Amino acid sequence: MDSNNFMKWLQEKLLPNIPKNSIVVMDNAPYHSKVTNKVPTTAARKEDIQKWLTENRIPFQEKMTKPELYYLLKIHKPAKIYFVDEMLSRNGHEVLRLPPYQCDLNPIEYIWNILKQRVADKNVLQMEKDIEGLTNDALNSITADDWKREINHVDRLREEYWKKDRLFDLREREMIIQVSEEESESESDSSSAISGIEFMDSD
Repeated sequence: MDSNNFMKWLQEKLLPNIPKNSIVVMDNAPYHSKVTNKVPTTAARKEDIQKWLTENRIPFQEKMTKPELYYLLKIHKPAKIYFVDEMLSRNGHEVLRLPPYQCDLNPIEYIWNILKQRVADKNVLQMEKDIEGLTNDALNSITADDWKREINHVDRLREEYWKKDRLFDLREREMIIQVSEEESESESDSSSAISGIEFMDSD
């Protein structure tokens, strides 16, 4: 699979077969992530970075070094715009991109595991010629209930992550308050320490 084949599949197979106003969940595979507004990387030539800065009307000095030029590029770099997102948006759909390196939040990963297990369970003779047929059978055996179960699992996992994040935020706040209270004991003006706590808490 590459970006060209993926875009072809998207246009010819996916778009004609999904409901209007769909939300398409996308992971960060390279062929999902081809950008329309590509910018030079650190490996680019100095001249290419200068050209990008000029095209984007970002002033720079000719005597600047490549690291200095790249720093300018970095602070002015626009958000990435993906070909896939643009195509789906033009057709009335929305893309929801998964956080990088969070495959456990992607239901299809669990579906692939089910599929592979079902192939393995049937592949008793370990015959290569049987794999394609067993794979097709396993694909056809995946049901809406399988999807619902794995989506519910991901929902529970996501909620667990949210709870952990909120607990972490609370613990950070408690740590700040505890430090402030310890400092307040050694200070003669405890009211100023308390006001400091309130300010940090409100922030």
